[in-house]
Amino acid sequence: MLLSLIVLLLCALLALGIPVAFSLAIAGSVGLAITSGFDSLFTILSTAPYRTVASFTLTTVPMFILMAELASNGNLAGPLFTLATRWLGHRRGGVGISVVFAGAGFGAVCGSSIAAAAAISRIAVPEMVKVGYARGVAAGIVAVAGTLAIMIPPSVPLIIYGITTETSIGQLLIAGIIPGILTALVYSIGISAWARRTGTAMPTLARATWKQRNDALRGIWPFLVLVLLVIVGIYSGIATASEVASLGALGALGICVATGSIDARGVLRAVERTVLATAMIFTIIIGAMIFGYFLTITQASQALIQAISSSGIPPWSVMLALIVLYLVLGCFLDQIAILLITLPLTFPLVTQLGYDEIWFGIIVVKLVEIGLVTPPLGMNAFVVSGQTGVPLGEVFRGIGMMLTFEFVTLILLLAFPVLSTYLPSLMH
Repeated sequence: MLLSLIVLLLCALLALGIPVAFSLAIAGSVGLAITSGFDSLFTILSTAPYRTVASFTLTTVPMFILMAELASNGNLAGPLFTLATRWLGHRRGGVGISVVFAGAGFGAVCGSSIAAAAAISRIAVPEMVKVGYARGVAAGIVAVAGTLAIMIPPSVPLIIYGITTETSIGQLLIAGIIPGILTALVYSIGISAWARRTGTAMPTLARATWKQRNDALRGIWPFLVLVLLVIVGIYSGIATASEVASLGALGALGICVATGSIDARGVLRAVERTVLATAMIFTIIIGAMIFGYFLTITQASQALIQAISSSGIPPWSVMLALIVLYLVLGCFLDQIAILLITLPLTFPLVTQLGYDEIWFGIIVVKLVEIGLVTPPLGMNAFVVSGQTGVPLGEVFRGIGMMLTFEFVTLILLLAFPVLSTYLPSLMH
């Protein structure tokens, strides 16, 4: 009964527009005060927040965010889009497919969907409109392509999942490679079929010469160096995820300075945005920690597992219900907030039912990825609209068809868990 009241309080606070971090902290504090008394609450509030965010593992988050911001300010996305259009732009739907490949490539040095969407939209949407794409279609493709950054490593949501559930961050990041590539391929095949169905709505570019293609290849060496630094560092095991994140941030800074693509003002802007994003994430983590203490004291996870086990509900039905839950939450909450609110309950339940923790991490991140482009919140849609001036309604309409491709990928990942677990299994 008390748990239900506290959850209702949390929902009410969120509905009133109170930030997620403070809603979690207030609801958790009220629950702790009722169950354990004010002395216990004050003890937790005086020590636990610092201990939570002082974790060395959490340094992974700001370092990967800094790497993403430096890459964005250093315009590493530009050469990727140029390369993709010169090799694919002459094909049916080729410019849209080029955006997907640019999004996948930039995601490999980014880890932040919002940063990827912002960086690519500034470059791609004007070019797509110039070619003849409708504004909404162009913006919708860019918004969805930006979500690749939270599946392909380095992925901040996968890092948060790993920290929250105490799952290997290195294995989670490597697990995202095949699903990320699969997602990009499904997008590309879908856009090609979409272009064939709509006729002239997705015009093509003139075929580039081999010289133009080779010139574009030479322009992406900074990106390749950074990707190899991150992927090899994680997969080889020569460095921890936190160390790889730090090396990635240092590498992004060095590459951008060496190529002259960033100045002192750009570096300061990247640091400022990193501090803001990190403060937001850490504040949510503190709020979720307070709420998590309340859930632990009430043994909510154990009670939920016991109730489902005794009910005889098949595991696939439970998983289906969780998928619907995450899709609904994605319409209203930020991706990090969704993970921190739900995982203390859903992770023990799913692992108790026998599902693989790495696979579940990929599925959850895919679900919150979908939430980034679904109304009414759809943060990527807001970012692309703000960067390009395309009305928000047009962006969401352009996203509609792309969501079909998202669900195709989700079904494949659900049906074939090996797509998520094969690469991590090689790291043992």
